[in-house]
Amino acid sequence: MSIQKNFLDVVDPGLLSLIFIVGLIVGSFLNVCIYRIPRKKSLISPRSFCPSCNTPIGWYANVPVLSYIFLLGRCRICKAKIPIRYPLVELLTGYVFVHLYYVFIQYRQESPCIFICYLALCCALIISTFVDLELLIIPNEVTFVGIPLALVLSVICPGLHNAHDTLRNFSLTGICRLDTLIASMIGMLTGGGLIFLCSILGKWVFKKDAMGFGDVKLMCMIGGVTGWKLAVSVFFVAPFFGLLMAVPVLLVKKSHLIPYGPFLSLATLVCILMQDYFIGLVNVYVQLFVVLFSGFHS
Repeated sequence: MSIQKNFLDVVDPGLLSLIFIVGLIVGSFLNVCIYRIPRKKSLISPRSFCPSCNTPIGWYANVPVLSYIFLLGRCRICKAKIPIRYPLVELLTGYVFVHLYYVFIQYRQESPCIFICYLALCCALIISTFVDLELLIIPNEVTFVGIPLALVLSVICPGLHNAHDTLRNFSLTGICRLDTLIASMIGMLTGGGLIFLCSILGKWVFKKDAMGFGDVKLMCMIGGVTGWKLAVSVFFVAPFFGLLMAVPVLLVKKSHLIPYGPFLSLATLVCILMQDYFIGLVNVYVQLFVVLFSGFHS
């Protein structure tokens, strides 16, 4: 696999801008999902409206990021403040689109199908993250669609779990699409199982629920797309991000209610982008375990 290393040399600025704009538009739709899904509202109708005065928002006042800037962060009619979340989600989605495009299309030169699969996962994670931050829940509407979709994507796009010239390889039966389906299922069981085990142990130690079942379903979805090795990586990386928020929350708010979905999501993005490192690390530990286990029984 030929690797392109210089970002400025290989990326067409026009194409990069187009991808970023598409990301902004998708981010605008994700904002709709973040607001409406937990409130059981239709994603199609009515059209966008101000939550404060219920006034429909025209297209000219609904341009990603720019409308927020021109309106100075307030509704054009009632002057109510528009949450900063809206431009943040749009910018974050635009960034994710550009970064994933560079890593998987330009740098790794993988199939566009892989790029699209990871985009779909990241969009689901963005929705889950911001809903969890606001309401301390992972919406079932995301995971109940994402889990079966991960299985479908593993069959449609075999490279998701078995791409040439990558460490993302899995062969059990010798039948490519069946192998990738099995890999997706193992990833789900591994990801969901690790969080479920933590939930049980946490409840036993602390005598109360330490982790919601929504996190279990979220990790099932993540493992279904990333495979079991990256699911294990996400499981161990997420707590490091969690500590960054947990310490100030405990010190300032004296609260023990900390959403864990955002840390799983951030860890997933990091592990996807640095997958060769994390998969290689898991391989080392697996080989070490095999050597130790073989020596123990010899």
